[in-house]
Amino acid sequence: MESTARRVKHERDRQRLPYRSGLERWTLRFVFVLATAAFLGVGIASALMILPDSKEKGAAVAITPVPTTAHKTAKHEKAKSSKPKGPTKAQRAQRTAAVAEVRRQGFTVLKLSDYNYKANLRVLVGRPVGDAAGGSYAFFFLKDRFLGKDSTTPSNKLSVAKTGKSQVTLTYETSAGRTKVRFKLDGETLQPLDTIPPAGDRFVKRAT
Repeated sequence: MESTARRVKHERDRQRLPYRSGLERWTLRFVFVLATAAFLGVGIASALMILPDSKEKGAAVAITPVPTTAHKTAKHEKAKSSKPKGPTKAQRAQRTAAVAEVRRQGFTVLKLSDYNYKANLRVLVGRPVGDAAGGSYAFFFLKDRFLGKDSTTPSNKLSVAKTGKSQVTLTYETSAGRTKVRFKLDGETLQPLDTIPPAGDRFVKRAT
């Protein structure tokens, strides 16, 4: 009885489903396989599009230069070497000798900074020791050798305006104003390139 009821139900279900031939069933299976393959293909393509970006990022990180201690040290050494260097021991000794020569002649140096270590022609301005109103002279040196003074007579106001390798410019204060005179080293001889103002214009004895 029970088996008969199942057969009847089975026959009814078969009658509700549309009838498909063998060709239709194989067509449906083929379409299903194609759809599955297309889905997998889309997934693989997406993965391939993402993977190159990851590799490129990894490569970019790999080639980023990292500063080394040696590089920093070299840069620091370069910065130190670019700083201006002071006078050498020999140059300081030459200035000391020049100051001593000025003192030996009875004068005191007014400005040590007038002495240019790097020049061949060097100068110091001095005035008589203990006589501030006695006037000033410019003392010229060929490195450490004394060449002579700017004039045989003093000047009330005398200063160094400019120094070069083999040339010095002095500024004289006169009754008519300021006058600049250039002195040049010609071989081992000192030559004025401009006219030195007259002694009467450069120096007036002042009471102390």
